[in-house]
Amino acid sequence: MDNFISGIHNYCDRWCERCVYADRCRVFAMEKEDRQVAANDPKWETSLEPITKTLEEAIKLLDKMAREKGIDLTRTDPEFEKERAEQKTAVEKHPLTQKSMAYLELSRQWLEQGLVKICMDKIFEEVELGIRTMQEGEREILLLRESLEVIRWYHHFIVAKSHRALMGKEGGYEKVLPEKDRDYNGTAKITRIAIERSLRAWATLLGFFEEEESALFRIMAALQQVQAELEQTFPDMDLFVRPGFDK
Repeated sequence: MDNFISGIHNYCDRWCERCVYADRCRVFAMEKEDRQVAANDPKWETSLEPITKTLEEAIKLLDKMAREKGIDLTRTDPEFEKERAEQKTAVEKHPLTQKSMAYLELSRQWLEQGLVKICMDKIFEEVELGIRTMQEGEREILLLRESLEVIRWYHHFIVAKSHRALMGKEGGYEKVLPEKDRDYNGTAKITRIAIERSLRAWATLLGFFEEEESALFRIMAALQQVQAELEQTFPDMDLFVRPGFDK
């Protein structure tokens, strides 16, 4: 009997390097195995074998989830395709999608200016000149790097997961399940966690860029709007218990 937590990968932030449950995640174990094979076989990454292997596992998982939720994967009639297209249109027009995309664009524009790197270079220079101590410099560099990593990791993630949660709710496939067990609530929950972590990261940057206060407040306000819309759309997300994470 293995020690894996079933379904844990469905409601995580995919940041395996920081996950305390990585050794209990089947997906991480598969990817780790592939990396080990690739290290000993230079042709592995350019061959079709890893793709085929991943696809086979994905199909098995999809079949299992479909059976559990009573979904017929063989249904491809025109009516189904029409319903799916209508769902996608509704999701694309949903305020949550619009607001998450607006946040992504504001975040991307600010990051592309490279101000964090400029700030870190300045700190290094001040340490060399003796204006700052080595300890002060290291602490501030770590804060900047951590904040930048968090923001970059999550700004696309928030858009993708918001879209996934909305598609799940629009689809209505889980009506047979109690509200607390519906997948879209689990997706919404990890989305809110990503938003909260991103807000803390932006707040940290605010302490380094007084001249960028207006721009950073605008970004944080946009992200708070995403959070408010998410909570309004998925009021029962806290009922969902994410395997492994929520005890």
